Amino acid sequence: MPVVNRIASLLLGLALLAAGLLAIVEAALVALDRPAIWIPRDAWYTRLTTTGWRDNVVLIVAVVAGAVGLLILLTQLRPWPPDRVKVGVDGWYVQRRSVEHRLAAAADQVPGVHDAKARVRGSAKRWRAAVKATGDRDARPDVEEAVRAELERMAAADTRVGVSLARARRVT
Repeated sequence: MPVVNRIASLLLGLALLAAGLLAIVEAALVALDRPAIWIPRDAWYTRLTTTGWRDNVVLIVAVVAGAVGLLILLTQLRPWPPDRVKVGVDGWYVQRRSVEHRLAAAADQVPGVHDAKARVRGSAKRWRAAVKATGDRDARPDVEEAVRAELERMAAADTRVGVSLARARRVT
């Protein structure tokens, strides 16, 4: 998601830059009493000089621009999960999605457990894992043991792990 936010911010920035440059060029042409390049001068100049601050159009444009800016700011400030996480060996990192897939696969190998999903949260250097699966709740110690064994293989044995098992729903 951070890539989508960056691309959206880039496109918005380029659009605002282009509109600003166009406005500067058109304003300079008005000041020099030259013909307009892109926007018909009479139409926008008349609209600009007759529109007041209390006009509804001004209010709507200001609210929409403020809402879009606030939305972009909030999406950028949201703490995103790291792309890679540090493991016990000095200077070694592994991909977060790889860790999630391996932990889910380890939980799925426990008899009676299926549909396991793992999530890695926290920062790149201090992270924790949460595993959710469907199965008998008595299998929880076995799932924890399988997940811990997988973390041991990745040299991340000191990572905190949370395991939750939900019962399978029966169709009647």
